[in-house]
Amino acid sequence: MPSIVPGYEYDIFISYRHKDNKYDGWVSEFVDNLKKEIAATFKEELTVYFDSNPHDGLLETQVVDKSLEGKLKCLIFIPILSQTYCDPNSYAWKHEFCAFNKLASSDQFGMYIRLANGNVNSRILPVRIHELDDQDHKLIETELGGTLRSLDFIYRTPGVNRPLRAHEDQPKENLNHTYYRDQINKVANTIKKTIAGIRMMRPGAEKITAAAYTNPEATHKPPGNRKIIFGIAVMLILLVAALYYFREGWPASSAQSSGNSIAVLPFADLSQEGDQEYFSDGLSEELLNLLARIPDLKVISRTSAFSFKGKNEDIRDIGKKLGVTHILEGSVRKSTDKIRITAQLIHVIDGSHIWSKTYDRPLGDIFNIQDEIASAVVHELKLTLAGNEVHMRPANSEAYNLYLQGRYFFAKHRQGDVDEAIDLFNQAIAIDNSMADAWAALSLAYASHANNGYIEPAEGFEKARSAATKAISLADELASGHYALASILAAYDWNWQGAQEEFRKAIARDPSNIGAINGMANLALTMGEFDQAISLFNKALELDPLRTVIKVNLAMTLMHANRLDEAEQQLVKALEFNPNFPTAHYRLGLIYLLQGNATKAIEQIQKEVVDDWRMQGLAMAYYMAGNQREADLMLKNFIQAYQQVSAFQIAEIYGCRNDANEVFRWLETAYRQRDGGLSTLAGNPWLSPFEKDPRYAEFKQKLNL
Repeated sequence: MPSIVPGYEYDIFISYRHKDNKYDGWVSEFVDNLKKEIAATFKEELTVYFDSNPHDGLLETQVVDKSLEGKLKCLIFIPILSQTYCDPNSYAWKHEFCAFNKLASSDQFGMYIRLANGNVNSRILPVRIHELDDQDHKLIETELGGTLRSLDFIYRTPGVNRPLRAHEDQPKENLNHTYYRDQINKVANTIKKTIAGIRMMRPGAEKITAAAYTNPEATHKPPGNRKIIFGIAVMLILLVAALYYFREGWPASSAQSSGNSIAVLPFADLSQEGDQEYFSDGLSEELLNLLARIPDLKVISRTSAFSFKGKNEDIRDIGKKLGVTHILEGSVRKSTDKIRITAQLIHVIDGSHIWSKTYDRPLGDIFNIQDEIASAVVHELKLTLAGNEVHMRPANSEAYNLYLQGRYFFAKHRQGDVDEAIDLFNQAIAIDNSMADAWAALSLAYASHANNGYIEPAEGFEKARSAATKAISLADELASGHYALASILAAYDWNWQGAQEEFRKAIARDPSNIGAINGMANLALTMGEFDQAISLFNKALELDPLRTVIKVNLAMTLMHANRLDEAEQQLVKALEFNPNFPTAHYRLGLIYLLQGNATKAIEQIQKEVVDDWRMQGLAMAYYMAGNQREADLMLKNFIQAYQQVSAFQIAEIYGCRNDANEVFRWLETAYRQRDGGLSTLAGNPWLSPFEKDPRYAEFKQKLNL
């Protein structure tokens, strides 16, 4: 069966060194899994050329064999990059990789394809199964004429450099924490986007240059749809900006009054392709952030507002849960030559539409409707606003769009999504180096990876620090850079005073910055200032009432303050809203343990969804229930599985057992590992019994406490 694009023999060509398939059949397994993923991704059937011939080094000439040349006439070329693939004398390198590079560069589409979202992909999609030598990297990048961008299937531990296997989908020992299943899905999705881009190319259209792929600043002007999308962004941002300039003359009122509280629900993407979700989400968040800067307006934070995304829930119930009286929602629908914008303001008490309007315009008229929407919202909100001006940050449309995509992926928090976010933030910065928010977002993404052990902490936090410092140097008046720097100072440097100063700067610049408020609350917990921590967590809940992690953190603080009944109430509420939230069952079990009910604690901890928290909790609960055999077995298994990353939790288990020597041994290990659990030392019910031990004071000094 030929390619889905007329004139091509195959859709996908898999290139590899046959010796890489001899040991465990990795390439064959990969191809089988990729075919299954493609079948689940494409409505049509794609053709894949994969030569399982066990011979290598045939046809060692400088000319591509005619039969192979026909097979190489494909849409996507996937080389399996190994320690042996990048050999200038090998058949796969000379007659497949280099030959396809030459053929694709000269055919009707060219090597580089512009995608529907404006990004550029290469038709060579490298899959890397080993960490490569520097000379191999150089060989590849010289042939490609640019930077190597690969999808990695590498199992990496100290002294190990081998391919990740399919059965190792969640390898705890793999330092990369790469998920085989996710990587297969990424390959299929990249193929889908690239083929869609190929199909969009018109006959005779100018080919995309290599510079557009390796250097986004060298790209041509974005296509019409990109300009349109940015136009929508400008329109909706101006909607809020107008709130700062239009004065209606009504008397001011407090943020808690009935007329001055609002939630912005995520704008719906109603485009036929359904490919603008990242953009509609980003616009909603920008709108929310700008509204939050109005002093007399209570604005619910993103997490709570976005928790209703995709749910068909009555607007009155949403308003009640969020504690607001007004909701702003809308939708964006783009088609070939028209754009439809719908925005509506709803009074949640009765669900009535205070104001609603739909604008159908030719694409060229998009800017003409900005003032109409802005004026209508201001009129209905009837706000008297402070005289401070909005800091409208200029943004290159290409960079802004990439930044929105990055935030969309970062919000998912999974490793692969954060990888994607880092790449998108870097692309945005490459286009607009002065984009402070993109630098701050990049800092948070690197810090997230470092905190989760996906990259080495020293490397990750150093990259995060550099990006945060750059953000502050570009726009000291923005909260985002200060918040990012504060997070690093607290999580990695243990520079509590410096972190406190940066959190204060962030909150002073944006009093509704949930990240900074949470950070300051956690810092107060670290310093043993429990009343302040509780007050800050409650303030965060006012702005983000449905965010489960705030309730869980508040409960942990109440536990450290020995207010166990209140802690129990918070955790019960958290689990009512999200029964599977990580650590919630574990922490509620600990409360029961401290209340003297080991049986109830075991029942609760067994429901914990995260393995390490469940194992730690059971090791403690079994011990306090008098089940020594199960407790010892659970402790042994926990140490064996998690000693490299959870030394502080092991210290807590030994604290439960009243074993002082083991407590301090594992605390020292936690110190060497830069274990984040050490920030919860103050008032820790399992470790506080050892405060009179001289070693405790010495250890606190090492933590700058």
